[in-house]
Amino acid sequence: MIAAFVSTGFLISSWKRHSLQDHSFTIYDASAGSGKTFTLVKEYLKKLLLSKNEGYYAHLLAITFTNKAVAEMKERIIDNLIVFAAPEAVASPSEMLLQIAKETKLTVTELNHRASNILTHLLHHYAGFNVVTIDRFNHQLLRTFARDLKLPQNFEVSLEVGQLLSEAVDQLIAKAGKDALITKVLLDFALEKIDDDKSWDIAKDIALAAQIIINENDAPHVAKLKDKSLADFNEFKKRLLVKQQKVESALMKAASEVLQLIEESGLQFDDFNRGSLPKHFQKLADKDHSVSWDAKWQEELGEKPLYPSRVLKDSPEIIPVIEAIAPKLTETFITTKQQVHEYLLLSNIIQNITPLSVINLVNQELSEIKEDRGLLPISEFNSLIYNEIKDQPAPFIYERLGEKYRHFFIDEFQDTSAMQWRNLIPLIDNALSQQTVEETTGTLLLVGDAKQSIYRWRGGLPEQFIQLYNNENPFAGGMKNVLSLDTNYRSCKNIITFNNAFFSYIADFLGEPSYANLYRLGNNQKNTLKDGGLIQFEFIEAQNKEEEHELYGAKVLETIQQVQANGFLKEEICVLTRTRKQGVAVAAYLMEREIPVVSSETLLLATSPVVQCLVNTLTLHLHPSNEEVKVALLHFLYEHFKISEEKHRFFTSLLRLDTYSFEKKLAAYGISFNFKAITSLSLYESCEYIIKKFELASKDNGYLFGFMDLIFEFQQQPQAGKASFLSYWDTKKETAGLPASNGAQAVQIMTIHKSKGLEFPVVIFPYADVDLYAEQNAKTWYPWEDDQFDEVYINFKKEVAAYPGHGAALYEERRNTLELDNINLLYVTLTRAIEQLYVFTTPSSVIKEEGPTKFNQLFTAFLKAHHDYNETSSIVTIGSPNRYVSRTAPHSEKTVAPSYPVHFPEEHDLVIVSRDASLWGTEAAAAISIGNLLHDTMSKVKTHEDVEIVFEEMGHRSVVPPTQIDLLLQQVKEIVTHPELEHLYAAGQAQVITERDIITQEGELMRPDRLNIYTNNSVSLVDYKTGSPLESHAFQLQSYASALEAMQFEVAEKLLVYISETGILVNKL
Repeated sequence: MIAAFVSTGFLISSWKRHSLQDHSFTIYDASAGSGKTFTLVKEYLKKLLLSKNEGYYAHLLAITFTNKAVAEMKERIIDNLIVFAAPEAVASPSEMLLQIAKETKLTVTELNHRASNILTHLLHHYAGFNVVTIDRFNHQLLRTFARDLKLPQNFEVSLEVGQLLSEAVDQLIAKAGKDALITKVLLDFALEKIDDDKSWDIAKDIALAAQIIINENDAPHVAKLKDKSLADFNEFKKRLLVKQQKVESALMKAASEVLQLIEESGLQFDDFNRGSLPKHFQKLADKDHSVSWDAKWQEELGEKPLYPSRVLKDSPEIIPVIEAIAPKLTETFITTKQQVHEYLLLSNIIQNITPLSVINLVNQELSEIKEDRGLLPISEFNSLIYNEIKDQPAPFIYERLGEKYRHFFIDEFQDTSAMQWRNLIPLIDNALSQQTVEETTGTLLLVGDAKQSIYRWRGGLPEQFIQLYNNENPFAGGMKNVLSLDTNYRSCKNIITFNNAFFSYIADFLGEPSYANLYRLGNNQKNTLKDGGLIQFEFIEAQNKEEEHELYGAKVLETIQQVQANGFLKEEICVLTRTRKQGVAVAAYLMEREIPVVSSETLLLATSPVVQCLVNTLTLHLHPSNEEVKVALLHFLYEHFKISEEKHRFFTSLLRLDTYSFEKKLAAYGISFNFKAITSLSLYESCEYIIKKFELASKDNGYLFGFMDLIFEFQQQPQAGKASFLSYWDTKKETAGLPASNGAQAVQIMTIHKSKGLEFPVVIFPYADVDLYAEQNAKTWYPWEDDQFDEVYINFKKEVAAYPGHGAALYEERRNTLELDNINLLYVTLTRAIEQLYVFTTPSSVIKEEGPTKFNQLFTAFLKAHHDYNETSSIVTIGSPNRYVSRTAPHSEKTVAPSYPVHFPEEHDLVIVSRDASLWGTEAAAAISIGNLLHDTMSKVKTHEDVEIVFEEMGHRSVVPPTQIDLLLQQVKEIVTHPELEHLYAAGQAQVITERDIITQEGELMRPDRLNIYTNNSVSLVDYKTGSPLESHAFQLQSYASALEAMQFEVAEKLLVYISETGILVNKL
């Protein structure tokens, strides 16, 4: 193991750890607009330029979380290198170049020279440029450890996890009626949903509940249930029911004894204050557990008399009687309160046993689907990696990866999950703990802001970042340095000042001290020379939801018109909403008034009448008796073709007709359509047929292009038919939208989550009355003591705070977490604006003793404290509406709306000749097949050791006949052991690249079979042939060599390897 590690050029030198340079572990706490990407790129370039090795970028790993962020960072790095390498850079250095020269103590001339060499090397070895998403890096790790994880070598990553879940649910429901236990549990699930006034259609409810399977936060809990059977769940439920019955019996007995004591004491209910206490016990005795626990008399129990003041005057003789039994009443009240909450906890657990058992069944079905198809959902990456590499030494991991990263850069660290961070720690720790032969140690740079952590639902943990920049350091070999980027380069002065004051003020309302300190200490941003800026609050009052949408839409429209009059362009305006539904409402309002809008979240494909027509036609083709779908389709056709007949008569004449009669009746209205025609067509062709026959090509073309793109993408999957697409559409229709165009001259609308990392000259925030504690279908895991189950799944609600044991702590932690997450959402919203920020909300209600519960209460409290606000004014303005920051020149491109092109093959007199078909069953076909198989096999064989692995996998797949495998194995062994070739297959001698495309300077695409690239920049070039030697083979090999030489490689060997049944022939050129 150590020898393998030393061979990579790095030494394990534990005795040198004393001499490691200080602060190899650096954290940048980067608030909004503080230039974190600039800092990250600068530090990356410093590491790159300080090395004399132009290929040193191969030892730098930069990780971020989205493809867009990866593209931006790569673009900035390369753009800067281009600027640094330009001849004019020495005379006119950029600001970044001057800053790097100052910090590295290198001259501008030296940096110019190094940048030029690095740029040339990088462009020829771009695959070694390691700026990747965390998922891409994890994928690399999984490929590396596929055999250890017992994954098939050709496993496929599935991004459509929701679709897989839907399939697993359908597969489970299909077993109803066949498996008695599954039938019973599904029936119980359906009945419980009906009791809860939910839909009887359980497929959607099961799919929704089963989301916890793919949620990283829930995955460890779900994993504990994997081996539990339905019998285990049933037995657990029985035990809980028995326990619940005992608690209820004790509760009833205690309550009845109190009522009996009151009666035997000669007291009436009205002898007590409002009769509250005896009525309370009466409800408990009647098995009514919906009693309240926050009444004033309960708070005063044991401190104030139980009787009303009139008793002193009217019946003073009963006072001693009441006082005599008061201790017993108080004691029983406390006891029964505990019993009620124990009963409610048991009820909560029991209520979730059936759904949990169904979720476990779905998980089992999902496992079967994954195994059958060789799929790996992206949601499982982190846990699989963690379980495999947690006990592996870092040098071994590096050896398997074939890489040695020395410097790590992690962007948006606050969005890193606990599992992702644990997976990176051993690799980073090794880099920080060791030195290279050049006496340099590895480094880690983290950039993040806990205030912008808004992805907890997908694993992001702000607490992880808070702990790291406070006291925690998981690395033995790295001294930590925490720096703060304290200048806001984005926003104007008034916006920065407002946000500093506002978020410092509301910090006092946060219950968790570490969260309060985050906002109390983290909002002291400095401003640049951008003066001015506007913040405007407007409070609106609506009687109902419909009026609320109307009022918010009107305010947004009015503001857009106002800021345009002040010199802003439409594309400089962004409307942010908390939910997609709110964004859809605003988008609809604006588009109805001819305001162009662009949004990938709110312009949903499903809202398009044309898309609805396509889906309804496909559905009607598969389900001709579905009258609801037929009505929807007829409604569209009536409006689209402008049918002159009275609408009701049109509908009644076409409903309840068979398919043939329906088509014939449509033809009478001038609509020619044949459902039978699309039976033999593919999904994509069927939709094109519908588009042509219903004349949809020029209507809603943006949505039509988007929908057809979705269909094209779906059809690339195996067995992608019409029925499977309609099931897929059910899972996608609430999220599939038009892709947003950055250059569009339109107002942008997006959710707050989508806006993170972006900035806009004008931000409009309607619906700004978000509830800090609101959750939909909130659930949580609760510790439990049982032989089979050590935790249970329950509904999270207010009563959890009073549950015995862990209830109070769990409730408090969840409340604090919700506070932070929603305040973070608000922080992200208010810090997107460059010049102007408009907030529309409802008037605030009175803040209760427990503190504010909504955004509007926070706004009102702050405005009262700092800006002399009173409830009589509906508008508060801070700053000036005048434009301060000069804008770039407006876009002058003309927007073109193309029609969707529909052409059928028969319209072009096409004759398709299949070359493959002409060879079927011939000797030529067999030869081609053998040649392809050999090339495919040799592309996987990089060293001698790979031969056994490749053929083992081939045997497992059972795709190639055993006799053919034996012949192929013999040929491969002859190649790798051939005296003139065996040096090429020795491990560790060279970087081996197989079947990789090369783009020549002329733009021609070439693909050599094998390249062995050595450290001295020389190359051995190999091409395999299974036919007879031809002159064209040598010409082809020489063209490969010329392309490599143009890339600054020295071609040391050019080898043509001919393989036939008689043996191996090597032709050296």
